[in-house]
Amino acid sequence: MVRSMRTRLDAYLAGDFTIPANDRFGFEVRPEDDPKQGVSVSWTVPPELCNSAGNLQGGILGAFADSAMGAACAAHLPEDMYPALVEMKISFLRPTRSGSTIHARARVIKPGKRLLFVEAEITDDSGELLAKVTGTEVPAKP
Repeated sequence: MVRSMRTRLDAYLAGDFTIPANDRFGFEVRPEDDPKQGVSVSWTVPPELCNSAGNLQGGILGAFADSAMGAACAAHLPEDMYPALVEMKISFLRPTRSGSTIHARARVIKPGKRLLFVEAEITDDSGELLAKVTGTEVPAKP
């Protein structure tokens, strides 16, 4: 009988460790029915992280995307490893307004022992696509 591996995402969701950036920003991670197929993260944009036009500063949206892609990768890693982001490309398609609730759905496109290729789409409550993100992560020891 083969036992299923407890993943890094399982350990996080069980409260065995925290991710300080998620806690500080308030990112809410939610696995889908099969976390290996995707993970969702939601967040309401606070005005203090916006630019003078009232839109979320791009680097903060990048942090949100990083959180989602990391969670998706964590579903593919044993609990004693974590996904370290080594590169990310983000295309901003629409502004993200202060006070809006945004959602990222991230999934691993190609899992591997040395590299994981991952993507995320960020939308608002109306389903408008705000950003498309791709990244590469490597398994690392904490």
